[in-house]
Amino acid sequence: MKAICAIAGGMIKELIRKKDFYILLIFMLVLLGFLSYQKFFQIEGISRYVRDFGYSLLMFFSFIIAVTFAAKQLPSEIESRTIYPLLAKPLSRYTVILGKFCGSVMVAVSSFTIFYAIYVVFYAMGTEGKSFILLGQGYLLGILFLCMLSSIVMFLANFMTMSANITLTFLLYLTIGGFSDSLRGLVLFSKGIIAVLYGALYYLLPHLEFFDLRIRITHAWDPLPTWVVLSVTGYTFVYCFVLLFLAGYIFGRRKL
Repeated sequence: MKAICAIAGGMIKELIRKKDFYILLIFMLVLLGFLSYQKFFQIEGISRYVRDFGYSLLMFFSFIIAVTFAAKQLPSEIESRTIYPLLAKPLSRYTVILGKFCGSVMVAVSSFTIFYAIYVVFYAMGTEGKSFILLGQGYLLGILFLCMLSSIVMFLANFMTMSANITLTFLLYLTIGGFSDSLRGLVLFSKGIIAVLYGALYYLLPHLEFFDLRIRITHAWDPLPTWVVLSVTGYTFVYCFVLLFLAGYIFGRRKL
Protein backbone atom coordinates (compact mmCIF):
# COMPACT_ATOMS: atom_id res chain seq x y z
CA MET A 1 0.00 0.00 0.00
CA LYS A 2 2.87 2.39 0.79
CA ALA A 3 4.39 1.71 -2.61
CA ILE A 4 1.09 2.40 -4.36
CA CYS A 5 0.65 5.67 -2.41
CA ALA A 6 4.21 6.72 -3.25
CA ILE A 7 3.71 6.13 -6.98
CA ALA A 8 0.35 7.94 -6.90
CA GLY A 9 1.80 10.83 -4.89
CA GLY A 10 4.49 11.41 -7.51
CA MET A 11 1.81 11.76 -10.17
CA ILE A 12 -0.08 14.34 -8.11
CA LYS A 13 3.10 16.42 -7.88
CA GLU A 14 3.42 16.13 -11.64
CA LEU A 15 -0.08 17.60 -12.06
CA ILE A 16 0.82 20.57 -9.86
CA ARG A 17 3.94 21.28 -11.92
CA LYS A 18 2.20 21.03 -15.29
CA LYS A 19 0.54 24.05 -16.91
CA ASP A 20 -2.14 22.07 -18.73
CA PHE A 21 -4.54 22.02 -15.79
CA TYR A 22 -4.24 25.76 -15.11
CA ILE A 23 -4.83 26.63 -18.76
CA LEU A 24 -7.98 24.50 -18.89
CA LEU A 25 -9.18 25.96 -15.58
CA ILE A 26 -8.80 29.56 -16.76
CA PHE A 27 -10.41 28.71 -20.10
CA MET A 28 -13.42 27.20 -18.34
CA LEU A 29 -13.81 30.20 -16.02
CA VAL A 30 -13.66 32.66 -18.92
CA LEU A 31 -16.16 30.77 -21.08
CA LEU A 32 -18.70 30.18 -18.31
CA GLY A 33 -18.35 33.75 -17.07
CA PHE A 34 -18.93 35.04 -20.58
CA LEU A 35 -21.97 32.83 -21.17
CA SER A 36 -23.56 33.63 -17.82
CA TYR A 37 -23.61 37.36 -18.59
CA GLN A 38 -27.32 37.32 -19.42
CA LYS A 39 -27.77 41.03 -20.09
CA PHE A 40 -25.24 40.91 -22.88
CA PHE A 41 -27.07 38.12 -24.70
CA GLN A 42 -30.58 39.20 -23.73
CA ILE A 43 -31.68 35.58 -23.84
CA GLU A 44 -34.30 34.36 -21.42
CA GLY A 45 -33.31 31.22 -19.53
CA ILE A 46 -29.68 31.35 -20.63
CA SER A 47 -28.70 29.56 -17.41
CA ARG A 48 -29.89 26.36 -19.08
CA TYR A 49 -27.35 26.91 -21.85
CA VAL A 50 -24.67 27.53 -19.24
CA ARG A 51 -25.55 24.25 -17.51
CA ASP A 52 -25.44 22.28 -20.73
CA PHE A 53 -22.23 23.79 -22.08
CA GLY A 54 -20.54 23.90 -18.67
CA TYR A 55 -21.19 20.22 -17.97
CA SER A 56 -19.91 19.19 -21.40
CA LEU A 57 -16.84 21.37 -20.89
CA LEU A 58 -15.92 20.03 -17.45
CA MET A 59 -16.34 16.41 -18.56
CA PHE A 60 -14.25 16.96 -21.69
CA PHE A 61 -11.47 18.76 -19.80
CA SER A 62 -11.45 16.01 -17.16
CA PHE A 63 -11.31 13.45 -19.98
CA ILE A 64 -8.25 15.18 -21.46
CA ILE A 65 -6.37 15.23 -18.16
CA ALA A 66 -7.30 11.64 -17.24
CA VAL A 67 -6.32 10.16 -20.61
CA THR A 68 -3.10 12.13 -21.15
CA PHE A 69 -1.77 11.45 -17.66
CA ALA A 70 -2.63 7.75 -17.71
CA ALA A 71 -1.43 7.16 -21.28
CA LYS A 72 2.10 8.42 -20.73
CA GLN A 73 2.87 6.51 -17.53
CA LEU A 74 4.17 3.17 -18.81
CA PRO A 75 5.56 4.27 -22.23
CA SER A 76 7.47 7.24 -20.79
CA GLU A 77 8.81 5.18 -17.87
CA ILE A 78 10.01 2.44 -20.22
CA GLU A 79 11.48 4.86 -22.75
CA SER A 80 13.38 6.86 -20.11
CA ARG A 81 14.32 3.62 -18.30
CA THR A 82 13.00 4.97 -14.99
CA ILE A 83 10.84 1.83 -14.77
CA TYR A 84 13.87 -0.25 -13.84
CA PRO A 85 14.52 1.37 -10.43
CA LEU A 86 10.86 0.71 -9.61
CA LEU A 87 11.08 -2.93 -10.64
CA ALA A 88 14.41 -3.32 -8.84
CA LYS A 89 12.61 -2.65 -5.57
CA PRO A 90 10.58 -5.46 -4.01
CA LEU A 91 7.53 -4.46 -6.06
CA SER A 92 5.44 -6.74 -8.22
CA ARG A 93 4.44 -5.55 -11.65
CA TYR A 94 0.82 -5.69 -10.50
CA THR A 95 1.75 -3.16 -7.81
CA VAL A 96 3.28 -0.86 -10.43
CA ILE A 97 0.13 -1.06 -12.57
CA LEU A 98 -2.12 -0.47 -9.58
CA GLY A 99 0.02 2.46 -8.40
CA LYS A 100 -0.08 4.07 -11.83
CA PHE A 101 -3.83 3.52 -12.01
CA CYS A 102 -4.44 5.03 -8.55
CA GLY A 103 -2.22 7.98 -9.40
CA SER A 104 -4.04 8.57 -12.67
CA VAL A 105 -7.40 8.44 -10.89
CA MET A 106 -6.21 10.81 -8.15
CA VAL A 107 -4.93 13.30 -10.72
CA ALA A 108 -8.14 13.10 -12.76
CA VAL A 109 -10.46 13.30 -9.75
CA SER A 110 -8.53 16.25 -8.25
CA SER A 111 -8.90 18.20 -11.48
CA PHE A 112 -12.51 17.10 -11.92
CA THR A 113 -13.40 18.20 -8.38
CA ILE A 114 -12.11 21.73 -9.02
CA PHE A 115 -13.87 21.91 -12.39
CA TYR A 116 -17.07 20.60 -10.84
CA ALA A 117 -16.94 23.09 -7.94
CA ILE A 118 -16.76 25.94 -10.44
CA TYR A 119 -19.64 24.42 -12.38
CA VAL A 120 -21.76 24.16 -9.21
CA VAL A 121 -21.19 27.88 -8.52
CA PHE A 122 -22.51 28.84 -11.96
CA TYR A 123 -25.30 26.27 -11.59
CA ALA A 124 -26.42 27.85 -8.30
CA MET A 125 -26.42 31.31 -9.89
CA GLY A 126 -28.96 30.21 -12.51
CA THR A 127 -32.66 31.01 -12.36
CA GLU A 128 -33.89 27.63 -13.57
CA GLY A 129 -34.96 24.76 -11.30
CA LYS A 130 -32.22 23.16 -9.23
CA SER A 131 -31.56 19.66 -7.91
CA PHE A 132 -28.48 19.38 -5.71
CA ILE A 133 -29.12 15.66 -5.18
CA LEU A 134 -28.75 15.26 -8.94
CA LEU A 135 -25.55 17.30 -8.79
CA GLY A 136 -24.22 14.90 -6.17
CA GLN A 137 -25.05 11.96 -8.40
CA GLY A 138 -23.34 13.72 -11.30
CA TYR A 139 -20.19 14.12 -9.21
CA LEU A 140 -20.19 10.44 -8.22
CA LEU A 141 -20.76 9.25 -11.79
CA GLY A 142 -18.04 11.62 -12.96
CA ILE A 143 -15.56 9.94 -10.62
CA LEU A 144 -16.65 6.51 -11.83
CA PHE A 145 -16.25 7.72 -15.43
CA LEU A 146 -12.65 8.74 -14.73
CA CYS A 147 -11.92 5.40 -13.05
CA MET A 148 -13.25 3.61 -16.13
CA LEU A 149 -11.18 5.77 -18.46
CA SER A 150 -7.99 5.29 -16.46
CA SER A 151 -8.37 1.50 -16.43
CA ILE A 152 -8.97 1.45 -20.21
CA VAL A 153 -5.89 3.57 -20.86
CA MET A 154 -3.69 1.52 -18.50
CA PHE A 155 -4.77 -1.65 -20.30
CA LEU A 156 -4.10 -0.20 -23.77
CA ALA A 157 -0.69 1.12 -22.63
CA ASN A 158 0.62 -2.46 -22.83
CA PHE A 159 0.07 -2.52 -26.58
CA MET A 160 0.62 0.96 -27.99
CA THR A 161 2.44 4.24 -27.71
CA MET A 162 1.14 7.23 -25.80
CA SER A 163 -0.16 9.06 -28.88
CA ALA A 164 -1.87 5.95 -30.27
CA ASN A 165 -3.43 5.24 -26.88
CA ILE A 166 -4.83 8.76 -26.57
CA THR A 167 -6.15 8.68 -30.14
CA LEU A 168 -7.84 5.29 -29.75
CA THR A 169 -9.40 6.23 -26.40
CA PHE A 170 -10.69 9.49 -27.84
CA LEU A 171 -12.22 7.66 -30.84
CA LEU A 172 -13.74 5.10 -28.49
CA TYR A 173 -15.26 7.90 -26.41
CA LEU A 174 -16.78 9.59 -29.46
CA THR A 175 -17.99 6.33 -31.02
CA ILE A 176 -19.70 5.03 -27.89
CA GLY A 177 -21.20 8.42 -27.12
CA GLY A 178 -22.55 8.88 -30.63
CA PHE A 179 -23.44 5.39 -31.80
CA SER A 180 -24.38 3.33 -28.73
CA ASP A 181 -28.08 3.56 -29.64
CA SER A 182 -27.35 2.42 -33.20
CA LEU A 183 -25.32 -0.53 -31.93
CA ARG A 184 -28.13 -1.47 -29.54
CA GLY A 185 -30.52 -1.42 -32.49
CA LEU A 186 -28.24 -3.78 -34.43
CA VAL A 187 -28.26 -6.19 -31.49
CA LEU A 188 -32.04 -6.13 -31.18
CA PHE A 189 -32.91 -6.48 -34.85
CA SER A 190 -30.16 -8.80 -36.09
CA LYS A 191 -30.53 -12.56 -36.25
CA GLY A 192 -28.31 -15.63 -36.15
CA ILE A 193 -24.55 -15.44 -35.77
CA ILE A 194 -24.53 -11.74 -36.65
CA ALA A 195 -26.75 -11.01 -33.67
CA VAL A 196 -24.36 -12.97 -31.43
CA LEU A 197 -21.35 -11.05 -32.74
CA TYR A 198 -23.07 -7.68 -32.35
CA GLY A 199 -24.24 -8.67 -28.88
CA ALA A 200 -20.74 -9.69 -27.80
CA LEU A 201 -19.33 -6.41 -29.12
CA TYR A 202 -22.07 -4.38 -27.45
CA TYR A 203 -21.58 -5.92 -24.01
CA LEU A 204 -17.77 -5.96 -24.14
CA LEU A 205 -17.46 -2.29 -25.05
CA PRO A 206 -17.24 0.13 -22.09
CA HIS A 207 -20.53 2.00 -21.92
CA LEU A 208 -19.29 5.47 -21.11
CA GLU A 209 -22.73 6.91 -21.81
CA PHE A 210 -23.91 5.44 -18.48
CA PHE A 211 -22.05 8.24 -16.69
CA ASP A 212 -23.46 11.17 -18.67
CA LEU A 213 -26.05 13.22 -16.76
CA ARG A 214 -25.79 16.31 -18.95
CA ILE A 215 -29.39 16.38 -20.16
CA ARG A 216 -30.81 15.41 -16.77
CA ILE A 217 -28.86 18.14 -14.95
CA THR A 218 -29.52 20.75 -17.63
CA HIS A 219 -33.28 20.36 -17.38
CA ALA A 220 -33.35 19.65 -13.61
CA TRP A 221 -35.06 16.29 -13.96
CA ASP A 222 -35.63 13.99 -11.02
CA PRO A 223 -32.53 12.31 -9.53
CA LEU A 224 -31.64 8.81 -10.65
CA PRO A 225 -33.12 5.93 -8.64
CA THR A 226 -30.70 4.50 -6.09
CA TRP A 227 -30.61 1.10 -7.80
CA VAL A 228 -29.42 2.73 -11.03
CA VAL A 229 -26.54 4.49 -9.28
CA LEU A 230 -25.57 1.27 -7.48
CA SER A 231 -25.76 -0.71 -10.71
CA VAL A 232 -23.47 1.73 -12.55
CA THR A 233 -21.07 1.68 -9.58
CA GLY A 234 -20.93 -2.12 -9.58
CA TYR A 235 -20.49 -2.20 -13.35
CA THR A 236 -17.55 0.21 -13.08
CA PHE A 237 -15.82 -1.76 -10.32
CA VAL A 238 -16.13 -5.05 -12.23
CA TYR A 239 -14.93 -3.53 -15.51
CA CYS A 240 -11.97 -1.79 -13.86
CA PHE A 241 -10.99 -4.93 -11.95
CA VAL A 242 -10.98 -7.06 -15.11
CA LEU A 243 -8.97 -4.52 -17.14
CA LEU A 244 -6.41 -3.93 -14.38
CA PHE A 245 -6.02 -7.67 -13.81
CA LEU A 246 -5.37 -8.20 -17.53
CA ALA A 247 -3.05 -5.18 -17.66
CA GLY A 248 -1.02 -6.51 -14.73
CA TYR A 249 -0.88 -10.01 -16.21
CA ILE A 250 0.27 -8.77 -19.63
CA PHE A 251 2.79 -6.35 -18.10
CA GLY A 252 4.10 -9.13 -15.88
CA ARG A 253 4.87 -11.32 -18.89
CA ARG A 254 6.38 -8.48 -20.88
CA LYS A 255 10.14 -8.46 -21.45
CA LEU A 256 11.68 -5.11 -20.59
